[in-house]
Parts: sequence; C-alpha cells; structure tokens
Amino acid sequence: MDAFSLPYVVRWTDIDINRHVRYSAYIDAAAELRYHFLTQHGFPPNALDRLGFGLVYTSLTINFYREVLLGETLQITFCLAGMSPNKIRWKVRHDFLKANGKKAATMILEGSFLDMATRQPVIPSPEFIDVFEGVKRTPDFEVMSESKWFKTSR
Repeated sequence: MDAFSLPYVVRWTDIDINRHVRYSAYIDAAAELRYHFLTQHGFPPNALDRLGFGLVYTSLTINFYREVLLGETLQITFCLAGMSPNKIRWKVRHDFLKANGKKAATMILEGSFLDMATRQPVIPSPEFIDVFEGVKRTPDFEVMSESKWFKTSR
C-alpha cells in the first residue's frame, strides 16, 4: 500500500508573524489527515465513540527543513513508524512535501489508545488494529517496547 496522503493548501490562518506556516498549523493539518484516513476506513469519530476509545499523543517532534508560505500546496503523508507487540503503543510519521517534492517538515507522533471511560491506555478492537496496521510502514519501522506505566483495562 502506498502512504496515505492528501493535499493541503496553506491558508491565511496558518501563517505566523514571519509570514510562514506556524508550527501548530502542521499539527492541525496532520490531525485532519488522520481524521480523513480513519473516516475513509470506517472509523469516523462516532464509530470510535461507540467503541469507547480514542487516540492520544504521548510525544510529538517536528523537524523543519524548508519554509512554507501562504498559498502553497503541500502533500501530507501518513506512515506507521512503530507499534508495540501488544498494540497499545504506536508511532506515526507525517512528511510535508512541497510541490517540487522536497520535504518541508517531518512530524513524528507517539501515542496510545485511550479508553474513554477509564481514561487509561487500552488495546482497541481487532478491526481497528487491522486498519491501523494497514498503513504503509516506514523503512525504519520500530517494534516499540512495552512500557511499565501502560496497564490495559481490557
């Protein structure tokens, strides 16, 4: 499977005082892409509500390589960069590519699945894991360690 990707046109509200894309706009654009991915694969927000879990970040890193300005169109990709053996922890990578194909930024998110009732990490349904694991893997995909502070409620 190719990396899931969507185009993103930089809006006025994405721009900071230096006239380039503010860091939090990258976070918002990547979240929008994941929303579209999950929705297109049968897991819109109401489906996650019914299943009783959500996705929560535990770490976020962004590296910036090139300036992006108002009106530019970026292609944002979504790849799975890691997963723990019990499927409770995950890592994804988003690349933000300029029209010429050069990388403008890379975002690495680590997170867990959160039981919305107990507010504790949880292993999601097998159907959801199948979709999540169907995301293209990065060449440096990591088998993530099981963390002592993750105790599942299921």
